[in-house]
Amino acid sequence: MPTIDLISHPSNTGSGKRKGRGKGSGAGCKSGRGQTGQKSRSGGSIHPRFEGEQNPLIRKFPKFTGFKHHSKITYHPVNTEQFNELPDGTVVDLAFLAEQKLLPKKRRGLRVKLLGDGQLSKKINFKLHAFSHKAKEMVEQAGGSCEVI
Repeated sequence: MPTIDLISHPSNTGSGKRKGRGKGSGAGCKSGRGQTGQKSRSGGSIHPRFEGEQNPLIRKFPKFTGFKHHSKITYHPVNTEQFNELPDGTVVDLAFLAEQKLLPKKRRGLRVKLLGDGQLSKKINFKLHAFSHKAKEMVEQAGGSCEVI
């Protein structure tokens, strides 16, 4: 017999017993809620973080950990190896990086720093906010220049 042909017995599909509709109904009086108290009232459920009279665990820990340095300057990193395919004499600035999609779409207040990861073999002129010591050496050794904006 396929499972789809199974039908539940009519005695199993009756509606549940209505509670709180008088003693004569068989489920009246206290309606399965026991004696009086908070849990017997409507809306009297206790949230899972409730701990009675003691100080809750959530209030024992600090609200914020550490702090955020608001005047700290953060840079978007760009590596030297990304520019090996460019022709000699190319000027790399913020507009060029945005055109090549090397910068994020939200660029308001963005500062870019050139890092010396990889090798640089082309003569490229950079106009960026900051340069690492190794990157500056690589660019000047290849015959390019580094100009801080």
